[in-house]
Amino acid sequence: MTKNLLIGSIAALVILGSIMFYAATKPLPAAVPAMTLPENGYSEHAPYYDIAANYATSTPLLTEVGPAANAAAVALMEKFIGNTISQFKTDGNFANLTASDISTMGLSQGRKETLQITYLIASSPHTVSYIYTTYTDTLGAHGNMFFRTFTFDTTTGAALSLADLFAPGTEYLGTLSGLARAKLPGVIGGTVDTGMIANGTTPEDKHFSNFFFDNKDFVILFDPYAVAPYSAGPQTLRIPVAQLADILKPEYR
Repeated sequence: MTKNLLIGSIAALVILGSIMFYAATKPLPAAVPAMTLPENGYSEHAPYYDIAANYATSTPLLTEVGPAANAAAVALMEKFIGNTISQFKTDGNFANLTASDISTMGLSQGRKETLQITYLIASSPHTVSYIYTTYTDTLGAHGNMFFRTFTFDTTTGAALSLADLFAPGTEYLGTLSGLARAKLPGVIGGTVDTGMIANGTTPEDKHFSNFFFDNKDFVILFDPYAVAPYSAGPQTLRIPVAQLADILKPEYR
């Protein structure tokens, strides 16, 4: 082995050892236990963060389907809320912030990270939907938000996925993709980035997963950055149910 090769090998071992030592001694984010949410909403104010979350604790399924369906729907939504709060705390790693972290982030001057969760309700003759908006501010250049919708069949109480709405064998993703690409430029207005629209509306379930029925409209929500720059904000695409009648199951037409 040449002298240079030997020196290089030793240096590599030293670097690898340093990385392994750092990984072994770096404090891990504190584990967040499973949450039991209160009936009147969740609120928490800590030295470095504020959390406020509103969520449904009862649904029309209680009277239209029965207590079991209502309890299942509420539990599904509360699991999302609890997981979102837990993830926010874990990502913040608040228990392990160093003095340098606190100073750099301005936390010593009263700044705080923020999590806010709110919801709206929409309905149609055969469904009820809960539309959650989650806003986070982790003290970066700007805050961010995302949607999460839950749609339930008011006859069976079932939580509906996108595929549940359409007749078997139909190319519903291709139809939604085509309609979105045709309609979104007019929805967004101003300067439109057709590349972003194309990338955010490929015929995949993930792009159309935040949906609900609002009377005679089928509505799809797109987070910021999904189909337009952050400055354009989130986007709401409304498609008249009549335009989907050929592919929707009869009960959702």
